[in-house]
Amino acid sequence: MEPISLDFDVLKKRGFLKQKQKGYALFRVRAFCGNFTHAQLDAVTSIARRYGKGMIHATTRQGLEVPYIAYADIPVVEALIAEHGLLPSTSGACLRTTTCCPGNNWCKMGLVDTFALCESLDRAGLSCGLELPHKFKINVSGCPNTCTRAQHTEIGIHGAVDPETKQFGYVIYAAGCGGRLPRHGIKLAGVHSSDGVIAVITAVLAFFKERAKPRQRLAALVEEVGREAFFQAIGYHAA
Repeated sequence: MEPISLDFDVLKKRGFLKQKQKGYALFRVRAFCGNFTHAQLDAVTSIARRYGKGMIHATTRQGLEVPYIAYADIPVVEALIAEHGLLPSTSGACLRTTTCCPGNNWCKMGLVDTFALCESLDRAGLSCGLELPHKFKINVSGCPNTCTRAQHTEIGIHGAVDPETKQFGYVIYAAGCGGRLPRHGIKLAGVHSSDGVIAVITAVLAFFKERAKPRQRLAALVEEVGREAFFQAIGYHAA
């Protein structure tokens, strides 16, 4: 019988989700910008071998997932995650892990440093686990190829060249989403600096936290209030 003391609404915020198989959970760890060190990979492998069934799954948000963790082993696995400096992923009503491509760090198509932008978002408090009315995702791509599907998430960003200044910057899409009812994001006017990206996200999150109902995605909220009211509230306009 499943232990009554396990509260998976709490545990999923710490990276543990109930499996369909009785008595088992999976855990997820995230990587900053999708990058794991070999030591972190060794640690996840060791946990999977000892406490799971040796399987590791790569998640769509660039994390790692280990299934078949017995409920009784959750405390020790959680302690090992912390001991090895691994970051637990989160689920539920919160800001999810920001995903990004390598940008200009080694991709020949990259126009901007996606890792640096993600670091700036993190320093600004726009990081995984921020509590919100519902799930909220940010995807970053280094160029208009948008490998991370910037147009289909709450905030999508891709590198671009400003046609006026000829400087590299960021194009932003807002209020898109995937899921059962996918929506295409709305392209904002202009090419933004990294500080501009932070300002846009901060404004959108403030609107979302103030106006969204529990379990209402940003796309559904914008459809409810109308695009004009949305852009008036955040102080930006569509392209």
